[in-house]
Formats: sequence, structure tokens, C-alpha cells
Amino acid sequence: MSQLSRIFYLIAATLSMLGVVAHEWLGAPQMLGPLEASGLPPDVVWIHHFSWHVDTVAVLAMVVMFTLAARHREHVALAIIASAMSASFAVIGIGLATFANAALWTTPAPYAWGPVAIIGALGVLLRETPYLPTNNR
Repeated sequence: MSQLSRIFYLIAATLSMLGVVAHEWLGAPQMLGPLEASGLPPDVVWIHHFSWHVDTVAVLAMVVMFTLAARHREHVALAIIASAMSASFAVIGIGLATFANAALWTTPAPYAWGPVAIIGALGVLLRETPYLPTNNR
């Protein structure tokens, strides 16, 4: 693996971890508290709590995948998966902000995951390709 590839994976892991910290310690109090006070039915409130924390676990998985890819060149598939997950999060955020409710543009959702996906993908694209033997018959 090239050193540049490793650096991109570690940057993607670090940005993802910052996303986890911001999501749990900054975002949760701003979102979950008001949601509980909204008067919505408890099942709606608690499925949102569940989904909120599932998102955190998914991003923690991305942190682990990018970190493993940075440490072991044979784990490039993990960087591909983590980059695809981040790209999917970006598409969901941008898509919902564009087509469902423009209020989402005032949150980090449409902005946070595109850069992580691009940085992770650059790591994949800039890795040293393994030697592939030719078929000599």
C-alpha cells in the first residue's frame, strides 16, 4: 500500500470519528431532547432514538474499516465498503434535503459524508496495485 493511500484512510477514519463525537455529544442533545418534548407518540420518539444510535454504530464501523485498511494492505475491500457507506449517507442527506425538506440543509447531514467518501475513495484509487501474473502457457 502506498503511504499516500494509508494517509487518506487515516484521514477518513479521523473525520468519521469526529462525526461520531459530534453526532453523540453535540447532535443528540439538540435533537433527542426536543423530540421527547414534542408530544409525538412514544413509539415514534423511541424509533428515532434507536435510529440515531444505529447511525453512530454504523459510523464507528466505518472508523474500524478505514483503520484496518490503513494498517493492512490486504484490507482494501474494507476501505471500499466504508467509502461506499459514506457515499450512501451523503446521497441520503443531499437527497432528503433536496427532495423532502430543505430544513435538512441547516444540519450537517448533507455535508459531512461526501468528503469522507471522496477521501476514502482516493485512498483506494491511489493504492499500489498488486502484481498480477500473466497467463504464460
